[in-house]
Amino acid sequence: MANCEQHYHCVTPENFTGLNNVIALGIISGVLTIIAIVAAVILGGAIPGVGVVAGFLFVAAIFELCDYLSGGKLICLGDNSCTIGRIMELIPVGADKSGFEEMDDDFTFNILLSPHSPIETKNEQVASDPFQGKFITEQSASRDLGQPYVGESVTITDIYNSLGVKTEVFHCEVKGCRVHDVCTVLKIMSFGAPIVAAICSIPLIGWVVCLIAAAIWLAITAAAVAIAWNATHNGDINDVYDPAAGELTAADPDTGEGGDVVLVRGDWAYDEGHDGWNEMHPVRSVQKLTDVIAPRYRAMSKADVLLVDEFKKEVLDPWCFYAGQPDDPDVKREQDEPENDWDIHPDIDGCDDEDEPGPIK
Repeated sequence: MANCEQHYHCVTPENFTGLNNVIALGIISGVLTIIAIVAAVILGGAIPGVGVVAGFLFVAAIFELCDYLSGGKLICLGDNSCTIGRIMELIPVGADKSGFEEMDDDFTFNILLSPHSPIETKNEQVASDPFQGKFITEQSASRDLGQPYVGESVTITDIYNSLGVKTEVFHCEVKGCRVHDVCTVLKIMSFGAPIVAAICSIPLIGWVVCLIAAAIWLAITAAAVAIAWNATHNGDINDVYDPAAGELTAADPDTGEGGDVVLVRGDWAYDEGHDGWNEMHPVRSVQKLTDVIAPRYRAMSKADVLLVDEFKKEVLDPWCFYAGQPDDPDVKREQDEPENDWDIHPDIDGCDDEDEPGPIK
């Protein structure tokens, strides 16, 4: 079991820059590189320092790009958020990716917010659910930054088309380590850019030596990236879910019925890297609740305000409360106390109470 989600984060609205820094650094680095090359060809020698500066700006651009991919594209809407929904789709790693997009090696799944049914539209879900409807609704954090919101209104099975309904699902991503691993390699290897530039700036060194140095750097970088790409840990539902609870299943693609109900905790964020929608990214834990909640909370009939309110009181509030206890600061402080430092049972391997002082003689 990997812990890839630790490498990913969202950013607060005030710290969100998108790709602006990456683009700016890339343009300046590119312009300086062109100037250095033109000067070398026309003037017969490099302008001292220009290529090296371009190389360091390239390094900065790589670091900014990796930060963007690791979460700079995510606008925080809520840390350690909790939601409960029915699995409508389980999407294996790479099933919806191609080409360079395969660098994103996440395991993803879509849930229908409970206790709603597949025949409900987004508007019906939001209108009857003031508690979980927020997850699939545009938030001011992204809107105020001018980010478009198209939502995730998709017909995920033919049954939805036959019913004439587009329902809104909430997208959840279990992170793989590829972005982190490849970026680690790219960050290290990017420092070769100013080194190569420095070599090429040495008077009378010649184009041949310059090109050889560049070719060696690029070859080593490509090999290292290929190794990291293939050796990484792909996203796996079992990274955030205890398989002992039983295999998770999605709704029947022919009828829209069924699908396990799960509790999902993670960072609720707007993903600027897509067309624009909210998602749980990254997912930090998943719990199966199918067998412990009433069947009426996963029926095919539309959920009304009364059912939603009952679900909040009986399922959403208590389960999210107890699921969040491990992250409660007070709980963590208690766990750090010496008397709670045991593995099996306090009477077996716990700390002994200090002997009470005897009477003063």
